Amino acid sequence: KSRVTWDSNREYTLLDFLPPIMQATSGKHFRSTRSKQKNLPSFVNEKQKQYAEQEVLLTNNCWGFAWEVLYQADNPDTSAMTVSTADPTSAWRAFTGPGFDLIQSTLTKPNLLKDQKLRNRKLQAGDVLLLWHTIASSTNPNKVFLDHVVTCIDDDLYFEKSGSGDTVPYRINTWEGVTKNFPPSVFNWEWRRLVRRNRLSPSVWQPFLRVKPATEVFGVDSRVSYLNSRDRELFSWLSKLNPSVAKRLSLTTSRNPDGTIETQAYTGILVLEDLVFDEESGRAMLPESSFDEEFMKLQGLPSNPYE
Repeated sequence: KSRVTWDSNREYTLLDFLPPIMQATSGKHFRSTRSKQKNLPSFVNEKQKQYAEQEVLLTNNCWGFAWEVLYQADNPDTSAMTVSTADPTSAWRAFTGPGFDLIQSTLTKPNLLKDQKLRNRKLQAGDVLLLWHTIASSTNPNKVFLDHVVTCIDDDLYFEKSGSGDTVPYRINTWEGVTKNFPPSVFNWEWRRLVRRNRLSPSVWQPFLRVKPATEVFGVDSRVSYLNSRDRELFSWLSKLNPSVAKRLSLTTSRNPDGTIETQAYTGILVLEDLVFDEESGRAMLPESSFDEEFMKLQGLPSNPYE
């Protein structure tokens, strides 16, 4: 909830009424950093090692940021931004899992896409829009590949981290902008809503847990818990990592046609220091440490991450 104070003599913008994390990041870019970490497992075909030096990329992409927006909204005692970039499968699982209702998918019912009045009447601030397509994999001919996630903030207005690159900003985007970047003729559009924000949800009266932090949802230990028996054996070294290490790393892999791992990439999960609030206006700002290149590297992993 915004902490911006009201003054009838002051001019305001939409940003003043948005959540603090959006105020703090809007218009800014995230400059990624890379660090070398010793003794992390490698699963690449013919290079499988339990102990190998690995590069860890620290960056923030669209779904890592969208998840953080929901986490802070659902946990109002939290004011420290977490930087994360999960693999697409873990992100899809998080946004479509228990606690989220499907509002509509263009795959089965496209009327929200075509009817502006209906769309703006049915959607509400805090809903997330998932943009995805299907690809064929060695085990699934129609595997979902998540491309982008944005957060609804008003009628046909969305907030997004517009990609994972160093030159793409956190920003407000319009309906026209989103449809131009992700044409509905190419991508599936799917809106989701937290159950407790949906008065018509069939699950609204069931016990619920608050949105979990990225460290618990996107860490490699969470990923292992969803693997099938074959992959659980393949990635068994991940389950042996110290939990404090496993919750600070995500892992993205690609496979060869035979199912072996072709490439892998570790990304970091870093909790920043608390947001800072301007004493006069109440607007949120990122802490000074978030602009320090050394602070913004994933540091402190033990030399033996299994202990």
